Amino acid sequence: MNDWSDWKAMPAPEHCRAIDGPIGPGVYQVRNKITNQFIQFGEGRACQTRMQSLYPKPFGKGTRNNEAKRSYILQNWGSLEYRTLSTNTKEEAFIIDRQLKALKNHLFNT
Repeated sequence: MNDWSDWKAMPAPEHCRAIDGPIGPGVYQVRNKITNQFIQFGEGRACQTRMQSLYPKPFGKGTRNNEAKRSYILQNWGSLEYRTLSTNTKEEAFIIDRQLKALKNHLFNT
């Protein structure tokens, strides 16, 4: 397993499909760079594609059923940053995702 990436600025909605992340399995975490509050996290078999669905349509892609999270990202993207962690398998990403959830320190802890 690799280390977490450096924190990177969330792209503007119109550029969200160029978000930088693992093409394969991995985990992401989003925080508010002004308050340092953790906002959300997630994992995916194709982490970069999963992250592109953080933004609502017409910007992002995917079929997430979590409008509150997507609206938050859209309204606050300029204050947000993200980091990623590449994993060897989807199962490894899922374990890390569950560890982040157990911390109970994210605005959207799901």
